[in-house]
Amino acid sequence: MFTLYSYNGRDAKALRLQYAEVIRQEFYEGELLLDASDTFDVSIEKAIGHPISLVRVVTRSGISFRRSWVHIRSNQIGVRVIWFVRKGRLEVVRSQKSYEVLPNEWCILDSSMPFFAHASPEENGIFDAIQAIVPAHVFLSHLPGITELNRAFPIAVGGQKTIAKYLDLLFGEGERLSRSAAEPLATSFLKVISDSLSNLVAELPRRKRLIDQRFEDIEAYVAKNLTDPDLNYIEVAAKCGISARYFCHVLKEHNTSFSELLWSQRLKQARNWLESAEYQDHPIYQIAFMAGFKSAAHFSRMFKDLYGCSPREFRATRAMQRLDVTGATAEDTNYDALPGTGTGAA
Repeated sequence: MFTLYSYNGRDAKALRLQYAEVIRQEFYEGELLLDASDTFDVSIEKAIGHPISLVRVVTRSGISFRRSWVHIRSNQIGVRVIWFVRKGRLEVVRSQKSYEVLPNEWCILDSSMPFFAHASPEENGIFDAIQAIVPAHVFLSHLPGITELNRAFPIAVGGQKTIAKYLDLLFGEGERLSRSAAEPLATSFLKVISDSLSNLVAELPRRKRLIDQRFEDIEAYVAKNLTDPDLNYIEVAAKCGISARYFCHVLKEHNTSFSELLWSQRLKQARNWLESAEYQDHPIYQIAFMAGFKSAAHFSRMFKDLYGCSPREFRATRAMQRLDVTGATAEDTNYDALPGTGTGAA
């Protein structure tokens, strides 16, 4: 265990600036607020840094931390923070619900959603809490489907005493543990938390999994930037506020890849333009560039592979259907026999 930051004095401005910088480096950006006080006494200590970070915050004056959408957009770090309160109390305010975390209780916060947290020392005493900062991909691999439960949980009763023991071990011995020794202990620690929540989560109303929400975010960003020929997965991951590693995990969970997702959307959009009367005067190469392809030849090959006919044949077929040049009714026309209209064109 080593000291990340320590302050004892009266300069509230200096404390806010210095504390905010430590928080930004170790966790995420936000705004530190201080309760009125003659003096401020705050310390932050760190035990381990991989694969999770374990940090202890001790303060003799009330402090608050706010993370808004402004902070999230400028600092899109996807971590989960598990708070373990030892002394004092932590008030958490979210859009869905507000709640308190009392001594020997814990809660989960998601950095990708706004929150306000106020730490209050016990009467004539201190606020003492340990935070486990868990990267999103690590958290989701052990606690899939859990976003935030908007409540506190006991840490020192029943089967959850194991959590307290792991916490004492990791924080007390963390600095002396090698990386190879700390990793399995941290993994086991998360598994214990997952097991302790399993019954509760099973009883909660089923909600959309976070990984499904992230996939929808990815789809939406790709659709919005479809015509950018230089669009790449690193950019999409960053704009969606997730790591490149977790980005790949999300796509794998949905049985696709970035290339498949990108090209299928581009081909679908190009197909819509080709069959639209409004775009019938646009050359094929222009349709290709509009859809984000860098060459008409590449577009034609991929289009034919997916729909079974060339873009030119597809457009001609759709034009014939609109004009009904044969005079046949819709019921008389065998659309499955026309290029680009069978099951392979779906």
